[in-house]
Amino acid sequence: MTQPSSPAPVAAVRNTGKIDKPLGEDYVRIENVRKEFDGFPAVADVSLTVRKGEIYALLGASGCGKSTLLRMLAGFEKPTTGKIVLDGQVMNDIPPYDQAVNMMFQSYALFPHMTVEQNVAFGPKQKKMPKAEIGRRVEEMLALVQMTKYAKRKPHQLSGGQQQRVALARAVATSPKLLLLDEPMAALDKKLRSHMQLELVNIVERLNVTCIMVTHDQEEAMTMAHRIAIMDAGRIVQVGTPDEIYESPTSRFAAEFIGSVNMFEGKVEDDHAEYVTVRSPALEKSIYVGHGISGFEGQDVRFAVRPEKVFISKDEPAQDYNKAKGKIEDIAYFGSHSVFHVRLPSGFRVMANFANQQRWASESMTWGDDVWVSWGGNAGVVLTT
Repeated sequence: MTQPSSPAPVAAVRNTGKIDKPLGEDYVRIENVRKEFDGFPAVADVSLTVRKGEIYALLGASGCGKSTLLRMLAGFEKPTTGKIVLDGQVMNDIPPYDQAVNMMFQSYALFPHMTVEQNVAFGPKQKKMPKAEIGRRVEEMLALVQMTKYAKRKPHQLSGGQQQRVALARAVATSPKLLLLDEPMAALDKKLRSHMQLELVNIVERLNVTCIMVTHDQEEAMTMAHRIAIMDAGRIVQVGTPDEIYESPTSRFAAEFIGSVNMFEGKVEDDHAEYVTVRSPALEKSIYVGHGISGFEGQDVRFAVRPEKVFISKDEPAQDYNKAKGKIEDIAYFGSHSVFHVRLPSGFRVMANFANQQRWASESMTWGDDVWVSWGGNAGVVLTT
């Protein structure tokens, strides 16, 4: 198959990578860390580095080991093997109360009998800061999180978002070297969560504190983190910026864990430096992909393409590759866009996003219609694992 001269346009996805400011040197190092419970590895030989000033997300489903890793960073658990290094100091045997690490818990864990300002002052008092310094620090922190006028209130008199701000102020009041966030948005409703994600990032960046967060929420990780580590079964599956993780997954697990994806099983037909073709039983024609994989003919692979990269139309596309005719089987309406599920003659179902740029735009296609789906040569990736 010859290389097409003019591939179809590729649908855009917003760049969510947050590397928009220079970050410092490697500040946190996790070196071959393993944690076993009754002989079972909850964390299996994990190694990673976090740069100074970076917001780093550990993303994964429940039971993947991310919370155990966070607890080891906080000093609540000791690694079975390996070591954790913060700013050049090995932290394995340092108790939590002596570490320059603070954690903001999922439940916020505010002291109910204390006022807002007393909650924020708790850490500095434990560190035995001078009284004048404590007062100044509390004032600064409350101003930073816009909670000054609520200083005399108790936690039960605050909204969820306000409690979160207080918890953050308390966590950073002692100027920790490392801030740990455990599912920081889990207690908030969706609308407030979206607002607080950006607000929390802005506060953390203004403080220039290094931050590691644990979450199972993909959108939260994509919005807040400079880099994301996807975890599965105690191991790191992939590390990258949000756009790298989304656009260039390195495995089927990573591709399917982040967002929606069409996954075509197939075999390598022709592999070159500039392109590869994949023969899939789901399609009548071979899939053309605008990158090589250094594979071999007959190799089992998967081709992954996101629904927003797939075009849907009633007219046959002009391109002679990466297209198929099918029938609309389901439509999911999301307001800004609709997701069409198109059944191909092979039985394979393709998801295609349709932007609702005009009111009732999706009514031009409906259930049972015969349509064409297509995508560009650079719209997806070939996965070998």
